[in-house]
Amino acid sequence: MNKSNNFSGQPIIKQLLKLLSPSIITRTVSDHNSDRYYKRFKTYDHLVTMLYATLSGVSSLRELSTILLACEGRIGHLNLKHFPKRSTLSDANKNRSSEVFA
Repeated sequence: MNKSNNFSGQPIIKQLLKLLSPSIITRTVSDHNSDRYYKRFKTYDHLVTMLYATLSGVSSLRELSTILLACEGRIGHLNLKHFPKRSTLSDANKNRSSEVFA
């Protein structure tokens, strides 16, 4: 058997993000005013990192930030311009309302 090590197709997280319309995300963000105090780590970035954390099965923010930093070149297709640090993730989880993601 000849196994191919080349990646083909789209990752699962990218397929999930395709199901979410950008207009719905923009409307929800403006309704809840969730990007008000954030300059770089927007609600979309928060959504993507939390989806990535759920799908990869990480158990801590330190582990999540380490994985995102290690995979920086390979997960650029998620439209993240800046990968968040652990403190940024912690502050966003604490301050941003969970109603935005509901």
